[in-house]
Amino acid sequence: MGKWWLAIGGAALLIVLLLMWRQLDPQSATAAPPPKASEPVRSDPLAEAKAVAAAEHAKAGIPEKVVPPPNPDGKPEKIDVESDEFFYKFQEVVPAVLSRGAAPCYDALPDNQHVKMNSKLTLQFHIKIKDGEVTVTNVHASADTLGNSALSTCFTQAVQRGGWHDDALPDWEADDELLIRPERGFKKYLKSNTDYVGAPAPRQDNSVERPN
Repeated sequence: MGKWWLAIGGAALLIVLLLMWRQLDPQSATAAPPPKASEPVRSDPLAEAKAVAAAEHAKAGIPEKVVPPPNPDGKPEKIDVESDEFFYKFQEVVPAVLSRGAAPCYDALPDNQHVKMNSKLTLQFHIKIKDGEVTVTNVHASADTLGNSALSTCFTQAVQRGGWHDDALPDWEADDELLIRPERGFKKYLKSNTDYVGAPAPRQDNSVERPN
């Protein structure tokens, strides 16, 4: 019987020692949180579509367009002089920009001083692009049938001032010419044309009964 009491006492002492040890060891007292379940990786539909397109292009032998890194100064890449983009964004724009700038000369004339239908002024000039700045110099008339020297001078001076700035334009220069026909193609740049709204549409009379 004494052995049983001794065994029970020893077990109780072991339990007390174990509890004291757990209180003294903070790491063992705090149970580690269960590991979080890994979240599923979300797919990017746009990235997947681009990857599929790139793979198909590679099979067909189509080279991928390389997008150049942005310039440190934040300015756009220069347009290639030999490209269609240069033609559409500069060479085709020059006559419109210069004509629009010269339009106020003709807008200022009263109707009784307008020139004849086929009258024209041909201006030759030198146009230059440097660091995105477009300048027009050496403007002079090679043909003039306007019959109004003051109007011709106004047109010439307006074209001379016809510059603008575009950081995408490359350095380039050439001789060019501008044909001004005030009573023909030039009329689309005049204020009387650009401000024209037209007659209002006729109002519909809903009071009139329509036959079925």
